[in-house]
Amino acid sequence: MIKKKLIYTLSKIFITSFFCFIISLNFSLAKETYEIKAKKITYQNNENIIFAEGNAIATNQFGETLSADKITYNRKKNIILTFGNSKYLDKLLNSLEAESFKFDINAQVIEAQKNVKLIDQKGNKIFLSKIIYNKENKKGFGYNIEAYTKDGSYSDALEGEINQVSGILILKKSKYTTCKKLFNKKDKFCPSWSLVSDAIKHDKKNKKIIHKNSFLKIKNIPVLYAPYLSHPDPSVKRQSGFLPPSIKTISNIGRTLKIPYFKVISKDKDITITPIYYFDENSLIQTSYRQATKNGFLKAEIGYSQGYKKHNKPGRTKGSRNFIFANYNTNKKNILFEKNDLEFKFQRISQENFVKVNKINTTLFDENINVLENSARIQSYGDNKRLDLKAGVFENLNVSNNSKYTYFLPNGVFSYNKLNKNYNLNLNSYFQGKKFDNNKKEGKVQNQLSIKSKDHLSNYGIKTNLKFTLYNQNKYNDNFGQNKDNLKINNNFSFALENELPFAKIKKNSFQLISPKIFLKHTTGSMQNASNNNKILNYSDIFLINRTNSLDTIETGTSLGYGLNYDLSNKFIKNGKDKRIGTSFGIGQVLRDVKEENMPTKSSLNKKSSDFTGFFNFDLNTDDINKKLNNNINLNYKFNIDNDFKNLFRNNLNINGIYNNNQFNITFDEKNNHIGNIRNLTLGYKKIFENNYSINIENKKDLITDRSEYKRLSINFENDCIITSLSFSKDFYNDKDLQSTKSLIFGITIKPFQESLGPDLTNFIN
Repeated sequence: MIKKKLIYTLSKIFITSFFCFIISLNFSLAKETYEIKAKKITYQNNENIIFAEGNAIATNQFGETLSADKITYNRKKNIILTFGNSKYLDKLLNSLEAESFKFDINAQVIEAQKNVKLIDQKGNKIFLSKIIYNKENKKGFGYNIEAYTKDGSYSDALEGEINQVSGILILKKSKYTTCKKLFNKKDKFCPSWSLVSDAIKHDKKNKKIIHKNSFLKIKNIPVLYAPYLSHPDPSVKRQSGFLPPSIKTISNIGRTLKIPYFKVISKDKDITITPIYYFDENSLIQTSYRQATKNGFLKAEIGYSQGYKKHNKPGRTKGSRNFIFANYNTNKKNILFEKNDLEFKFQRISQENFVKVNKINTTLFDENINVLENSARIQSYGDNKRLDLKAGVFENLNVSNNSKYTYFLPNGVFSYNKLNKNYNLNLNSYFQGKKFDNNKKEGKVQNQLSIKSKDHLSNYGIKTNLKFTLYNQNKYNDNFGQNKDNLKINNNFSFALENELPFAKIKKNSFQLISPKIFLKHTTGSMQNASNNNKILNYSDIFLINRTNSLDTIETGTSLGYGLNYDLSNKFIKNGKDKRIGTSFGIGQVLRDVKEENMPTKSSLNKKSSDFTGFFNFDLNTDDINKKLNNNINLNYKFNIDNDFKNLFRNNLNINGIYNNNQFNITFDEKNNHIGNIRNLTLGYKKIFENNYSINIENKKDLITDRSEYKRLSINFENDCIITSLSFSKDFYNDKDLQSTKSLIFGITIKPFQESLGPDLTNFIN
């Protein structure tokens, strides 16, 4: 089934193990003959009894063995008894252990008692006080059952009953949990959660498991009751039924209760209908549809709500809300090239903040979606070539009038590459037809042919390569630009020479590399205006043939980029600690023969001498072999500085790592002067304590206005089967019906559910 069911692993415990073991006995006790071996064997003639003592082993003609400290066989009554360390092993390697066995061959009754232990061939274990099975009517009973699966699930029951004729197994007064290795101070198994039922019925023929009068308990506290709960057994991949419910609290909305229902329509179609009850607002119904085809797959998500019940909060409007999302993917051969992937998308939201307010996340979208896409796309592949073609309509949810629509008819790229022993050749053709801002139209075809030579190493150690690029741009504008009807054709040719002189120093545990680099280039033609582009100069841009990173605005003229790159790596073991240190640093600048006012202002490439830009990275990894700890610290820094090295225009610092169960992530971002005017600090910290407890802190602050964007604090507990948290959050974001909020929520997540249960405590802080 698509989503994991509540008790899927139940059959791996008592159901599967007991059932398989009983089947094997059907062939072992009917008129079989035994060969008995022991240290001492005696025969009581008057009673017709055989006694075997001392490592007694009885083997029948089917290869099944029975061993014990002592075995007696009453030939007159046709009964076999065992005493002490009794073990039965069938030919399927299922084993049954107990203090004593009784095999009544005439009555076809098998009985094992005292410290009964059943281990099946898969490694699942069952402990019982007693087990009785009647081979004649194929009915069996087990008492005081405790079962452990190989994957760690646990179940117990007061008693169990099996009927092989009807295929029914019934467990009475049963408990189930996926928790493992959880014991209290008295060394008694004490799971964090369990499902306690009056009876569990496994219908093997119909492949169903039914629970009656079930309580979900956290520790020993009941939190959820279900008088009837059914789901398929693990042998069924897909079957109709209710999925686990969930309770959630949503900011701006309040508490919600979700009860999904899964319906199998056919072998290739299914649907999930999810009513979501809102305690304080109108409820929501959500539907997910899936269908498999021969070469493809269809997914659809639909949601509907009557809208807000309460309209007394800012930004709320009347009216219903809905969304529809659909994706269809398929593949065909020999449409354009040999392989072809096709994709069709349909997306609609009636109100821009609908999914964001309701925290709706699916496989097709998440709550932060800002652009809707309705499109058809084909991606075709062949030898050394690829065509990606798309046509559709895009809707910007942040715009309220008709200018939010952008039409692409079409939008695509064709690529071809060829590798040669002396050079690499790449051809890329971009084409686009676009209508936007109501009546503006644009059509363009852009071609880029690039040739790069293989690296040439001179006798002096200088590594050199040549780059050639030919640009062809064809643009047609209607109703925007300098003229209403504007056709432009531009051709540019770029030549670049890259030289690098690496100096390396290699030792046993360290490696150093210093690489001075010079990048000389010239591009013909005049440049389009890109002064307002949001482009910031990075170290890697210095050695690019087009530093604007855009085919719409090709960088022209003559320029020289130069820089220095330094790398250092060390590795050594000392006092049981394996340390690895990596450091890299780079700095460079771009010089032009003349100023180019059309280059992006933020990049400083419009000047004859650009800003110096660079980076510094530091990585420290320490493995403490004795304490089995792994600590690491990563520092990444980017900067832009003026030619006099006096004014820093950009500082971007990120530090993250783990040290002795402390996890941290700190980001400082500052932009000044022509680059921008921001100064933000983002902090994330997590401390892991003993006994599975942790604390999380998150904060983002604007240091210019001294205002926080959000604050979050949570105290958490997590083990193998449950997550609990007490979380406080405060968000300062406002947008229509999205208001700044603060909340205090106690959450409980049962790992098979994967949804949070718990009360909203926000009223205590409001």
